[in-house]
Amino acid sequence: MAVPKWIQLYKDKSLGGDSGTETFPIKRTDQILEMVLKVRAKNGSASNSVDAAAQETVQKSITKIQVASGSAIFKNYSGEMCRKIASYRNGKTPEALITQRQGGTWVGNGDPLLGWQEYVFPINFNLKNDPYGNKTGIIMPAPLYDSLDLVLDYSFTISSTAGFVTGGTNHVFDLYALVMPREAKEVMETKRILVETKKHDYTTLAAGDEPFKLTLDKNRFLRQLYVQCYEAGVGEGVDVTDLVLKANNDVIWASKWGDLQAQNALDVGFDELVMSMYLESISTTDEIWTRVPAARPLYSPITEEAYTIITTVGDKVTMAASAGAKDGRLAIYSSVIPAIVVMDLDKDNALMNMQHQGINDLELLLTQGGADGTVQILEQSVAKPWGYN
Repeated sequence: MAVPKWIQLYKDKSLGGDSGTETFPIKRTDQILEMVLKVRAKNGSASNSVDAAAQETVQKSITKIQVASGSAIFKNYSGEMCRKIASYRNGKTPEALITQRQGGTWVGNGDPLLGWQEYVFPINFNLKNDPYGNKTGIIMPAPLYDSLDLVLDYSFTISSTAGFVTGGTNHVFDLYALVMPREAKEVMETKRILVETKKHDYTTLAAGDEPFKLTLDKNRFLRQLYVQCYEAGVGEGVDVTDLVLKANNDVIWASKWGDLQAQNALDVGFDELVMSMYLESISTTDEIWTRVPAARPLYSPITEEAYTIITTVGDKVTMAASAGAKDGRLAIYSSVIPAIVVMDLDKDNALMNMQHQGINDLELLLTQGGADGTVQILEQSVAKPWGYN
């Protein structure tokens, strides 16, 4: 009888520096169902507080997570997109410890006053309703491959007041994997892999429809399509108002941005708490860019001065307090998964209604309503194993 087990691939592994690209080999003895990457970083010696600009977080600093075997790429997304996919899958934002307090000594107990940030990045090769791959055969058959690597692109902003402490030993990760025993080669060749790769980056214009070509591959089926759109201080559904998905010029999905977000939240029973940040102000009106376009903030004082006024414009939350006020917690709620929509072609997880990608044309059309929105388009496909001998 096959028994799944959790193994630790890397423990307290320091990155090589403050920025760069590093490759970490992944053990290929067993088949892999999922991996969990936990990255933590030490805040600056005074604080990590940013006013009226993007907050410096571990999530922002992990610019690419990739799982690949040579030229065969199975996962390719930013840290933020990795967590967005998990939010839709699980109906809950993955765990994160976000604090602005000055960096101290990490002791691994999640204490925000110690001044370390820690983010969880789930990397799934299985389906939520089939966690061990027994029913669907969706799993990473790692023993088929001569190599399998985790590639991280990262760039940590170094600052005593608005970033992190320099040095790879202050940027550390753990990596875990849920695995099942290997099977005969001919059996593993019948498995299928859940592939997630970024297809397009784009900046919106003030108006007009913009088409995007999607992957054509006879060995793949499109299961979910993710579209992220964000601009600081701009609400949901402004820069992109409508979406249309076409297969061989036949419309198979059409929706407004806001309507699709609401449906996504309903489909997965989304938990409205998106983030929780422990604060330390650096001005009398700190403006925090939360990346939650329709943010609903709630402030809770802990031991010191309470913030007296909270105002919001899009994702920008302004906190009024005296400089240096701290020991308060800002909770950000959202009724939808922020800044993203999902076209889900497999809501029942039966793998029976996906769009075959071995066709002549597959296209996404976005209707633009405002300029300067940053768009990412990412495909999730079910594919046969490839890229091995």
